[in-house]
Amino acid sequence: MRILNIFLILLATIAALIVMPNLSFSREILLFSFEKDPQGWEVPDWAIGKKDHVVQEIGISEFQASAGKYALEASVDFPNEPGWKGAYVERVVDVTDWSPFKYLTADVFLPKEAPRGLRARIILTVGDEWKWTEMNKSIMLTPGEWTVLKVDLSADSLNWKSFITDSFRSDVKKIGIRVESNGNVQYKGPIYIDNIRLSD
Repeated sequence: MRILNIFLILLATIAALIVMPNLSFSREILLFSFEKDPQGWEVPDWAIGKKDHVVQEIGISEFQASAGKYALEASVDFPNEPGWKGAYVERVVDVTDWSPFKYLTADVFLPKEAPRGLRARIILTVGDEWKWTEMNKSIMLTPGEWTVLKVDLSADSLNWKSFITDSFRSDVKKIGIRVESNGNVQYKGPIYIDNIRLSD
């Protein structure tokens, strides 16, 4: 009887696929979850010591996580003074061919005691020439909430400052996330990043 039930379920599944040939299955791969360690994320050497780059240190934390138990934590110090300031972290990627995927998504959390005015964007380094390209528009971070940064990787995407080519998706070298201020936003404390993923 049990074998017959399994057979009938399989038969029904096959019939459904035949009736709905356009049925599509979405794919998603998790690039970074930060459940054990920072997974190679770091502040690049060129940013260390620069007055306009304000990350003090990075690690992982269990105080906030959008998925799982841990997230990447960046301790930052935005001074209340005129001029652009940024908190930038990055990583050389292991999966370099992103051509099967349409979207790149990352979650960023700003604690509720932080002021309004901080924004975030995703930055990629792509191709043989290691070309830097960043999101066309930064996303406002809301204190006390997770903000989802989601960018379109497809050929007709308007999410990037430079036009996307095939090499953009098929030869990704680095991924970076930058929280930034145009000045006069004072905040000293953590920013959390989690659940970085590709999907179609």
